[in-house]
This record gives sequence, structure tokens and C-alpha cells, in this order.
Amino acid sequence: MASRRPTQSDVARLAGVSRGTVSLVLNERTNGPVPISDATRDKVLAAARQLGYAPNPVAQMLVHGSNRLIGIFSYETVFPYDKNDFFFPYLSGIQQEASEQDFNVLLFTRNHNRSKPHIYHNGMNMLRLADGSILLGANPDRGELRQLVEEGYPFVYIGRREVPGCEISWVANDYKHGSAQATRHLLELGHERLGFVGPEPSFEPQEDKLAGCRQTLMETGRGELVVLPECPPEAGEVLIHAIETHHLTALLCDSHKTFIESLHILQKHGLSVPDDCSVVCLTTVEHSQPFQLKPTFVQLNRRMLGITATQLLTRQIAGDNTPPHQAIIPCELVIGETTAPPRPQPQQ
Repeated sequence: MASRRPTQSDVARLAGVSRGTVSLVLNERTNGPVPISDATRDKVLAAARQLGYAPNPVAQMLVHGSNRLIGIFSYETVFPYDKNDFFFPYLSGIQQEASEQDFNVLLFTRNHNRSKPHIYHNGMNMLRLADGSILLGANPDRGELRQLVEEGYPFVYIGRREVPGCEISWVANDYKHGSAQATRHLLELGHERLGFVGPEPSFEPQEDKLAGCRQTLMETGRGELVVLPECPPEAGEVLIHAIETHHLTALLCDSHKTFIESLHILQKHGLSVPDDCSVVCLTTVEHSQPFQLKPTFVQLNRRMLGITATQLLTRQIAGDNTPPHQAIIPCELVIGETTAPPRPQPQQ
């Protein structure tokens, strides 16, 4: 039979004080209307250690009004445990800032590896275990986000996400500026006919990347942008045909996936990068780079984004009742070897 868990009454008997005194000491309320001496405090703590007493976290929460827990929930089907996962650096930043602010981090992973993770189970918000939560994932359930707002539950989304009819707090990479920088870089190299490669824009980051490219073309009054569908390597003829039909000399790739696929397709069809076609990735290129060329890409500061999201969330938890906040984290264009001036056209 397991031994009985020691209680505050047990600590009080061993220390020779009242149970109320034990409660005040263990809840760090020794400077109240009836001050508790350092000697008494030390005696209570020594008794608690001797007995192996551990406070009840639910009781602690009721006393302090907070359990010092920040939740992390992902709408991705696989929780980002792996350090090579796109979302992992966000978690690293969250953990760093949570520790700085004396919060623990709680990972909500119960319903992952299913077709669609969800926050509500049998009508109940499982995030309530934490004081507030940071949410992430490409395609959230916007109905659940609206429900969280209606409940008044504190949360911050990683990535710009719009919820019709209400406003939420979010922190996002400045994809628009990063894509504008990438487009300007290609124009300065002499490229005039550019292709944007990616799936049909279906969520905010894709829209921001495309908007950044178009903004630069409009501001400079130069160049033309053709939007191309994402093509797997086995259907690469579609991309090659588009490049030839529109006389494209450079590609702007929406994601790391489309960047790698485009490089494979160009190589397979005998086109040299960057001589025949320059290629830019509009997001961070992960470490698993299968080509010898150093990529030209938009570097995201994902760790800082996680830190900033945590700062916004802890303000909410502390009772900041101002309207929802949004923060945009700068990106930086890293120029590598996948971009160069276009090959000179033969004289007619």
C-alpha cells in the first residue's frame, strides 16, 4: 500500500506551529498583517522538507489566482518535437521567455497524430489547465479561435490569422517586407520576368508574400510577375513549360518545399541554377539542403517571434485589458548562390 501523502497539518505538528502559519509560509505570504519571523519560516520549511511535503497545485492556483502555466497548442497533426521542424524554433523562444518570467510551459499534445487537432473536447476548453496559451499551425479552426475570444481566454497566435467578426492577438513574420526585398534583389540583378511558385493563396502568410512581390513591382514600375502552381518533381513539365512560355528568368518560391522541388525540376530538365534561372526561397531554408549551392532566402527570426508571443500573452494573463495586440517581426534577405544576373539574350 502506498504511504499517505503528507499534509500541511503534518508539517504544522512537526514544526510546532499552527496550520495557518504553514499555509502563509508555503504560499509566500509572510509579510501580511501578522508578520512571520524568519526563524518560524525556516522551521516550517525544514519540516516540509523532512516530510517530503509537496503543495497541491490546484490549491496553489486558488490562492494565487494563477498556476504560472503557459500552454502551447498546435493545429499541425504532428507536434513540433523535432528540432528540424519548422515550428521548433518558436517553441524554443517561448520556453526561454516563459522561464525569464517565472512560468512553466505545458504542451497540449493529447489529440495529435489525428486528422485534425482541436481545442474543445465534449464542449470543454482543454486549454483551461493553463493561464493562457500560444497557438500555432498553418490552418487553425477559426470557429475555435472565435470561441476562445468569446470566453475571454488569453491566447496569442503565431502567424497573422484573421477571424471574421472579431480581432485576436498575433505575432507574425514580416513576410511582406521579406518578399519585397527578394523581388528588389532580382530586379537589381536585371531580371524582369519573374515567377511566383506556390499553392493557391489560402492563408495569410501566402497572401503577404505575394503582396510583397507585387508591391515592389508597383513601386519600381519594372518587371512582371506570373503566379505559377506548385509542381511536384514528377509533374515538372508544367513548371518548365511555364518558364518557357512566359520567358521567365527567376522564380520566387513560397516555401522551403516549393524551393527544393523547383531546384529538382530545373536540374532534371537540364536548366542551370542560377545561369538559366535564379531561384529564391521566401522563407527560411532548413538545414537539409540537398544541393551544393548556398541558397538565397528570406531568413525568419522564429526564436524572437516565440519570445514576443510569450511577452504579449503574459501581459494578457496579468490583466491587460487593452484591445488585442499584433506584432510583426522583421525578416532578412540572405543572398546566396542561387541568384545571379540573367544570361544575356542573343542578338536578333
